[in-house]
Amino acid sequence: MKKSVWKEIIFSGIIILFFAVMLSPLLIALSGSLRSPDNGTSFLQLFNQFSLESYREAFRKMHYFRSLKNSVITTFSSVAALLIVAPLAGYALARLKTKMSAFLQIFFLAGMMISAQMSIIPIYSIMRSFKINNSYIAPIVMYVTISIPFSIFVYTNFVKSGVPLALEEAARIDGASQIKTFLKIVVPLTKPVLASIIITQGVPIWNDFFLSMLFLSTSTKKTLPLVMLSFLGDMQKPTQWTMLFAACFLSALPMLIAYSVLQKQFVGGLTVGAVKG
Repeated sequence: MKKSVWKEIIFSGIIILFFAVMLSPLLIALSGSLRSPDNGTSFLQLFNQFSLESYREAFRKMHYFRSLKNSVITTFSSVAALLIVAPLAGYALARLKTKMSAFLQIFFLAGMMISAQMSIIPIYSIMRSFKINNSYIAPIVMYVTISIPFSIFVYTNFVKSGVPLALEEAARIDGASQIKTFLKIVVPLTKPVLASIIITQGVPIWNDFFLSMLFLSTSTKKTLPLVMLSFLGDMQKPTQWTMLFAACFLSALPMLIAYSVLQKQFVGGLTVGAVKG
């Protein structure tokens, strides 16, 4: 009995220590964001001041609402395109029994193993040749392209395991067309995997910095993660750490609000396929 109690105590202590180490950078950043910009004391002295001045300055310098609009445009457009392409392609690959469909499944699966950064120079050249390198279209096209392999892979496997073929056959017997069967039978049954696609792909798109920096050079088109560059320093100008911390939390705020409102859908989407039956 004593050994069991000691094991639980040690195990609980290890878990608490692990979370303390993992959350310490977030705690330091939160403490630093609640200081005035001229507070130069060590950031390890947590919560030695409570001021919203850094948030006000960060909000102003980020042109927050304009940058928020840019992030919403790129994220919403990319996810909307994914929710059109992935279900159509995934359903076709799940139901068609041909050599081409088997090849395409392997083809999309291989796309998950190739990093977009490996081919970024030719991609940028192509975007520039089409004169869309400084527009919303360029990062949206890249986000959709990068996210399609995983989205199709997840949707295909969900249709195979979670959508009974008998329901579709019954709908066809009743006179429903292929398109109507897909829209009325398949799509409602695949809402959990659609939520999973929105979460697993939408959050990284929102937080992306690299592609936005590459394709959105005009200040009026920069997204929230990209405008945080203005707080980074150089040899002549030191980094504005308190405002940078505040900008990080302001950038994450929309996602935190979305999570608090749609918490049930977030959890359900992340656990899709974990429990069967």
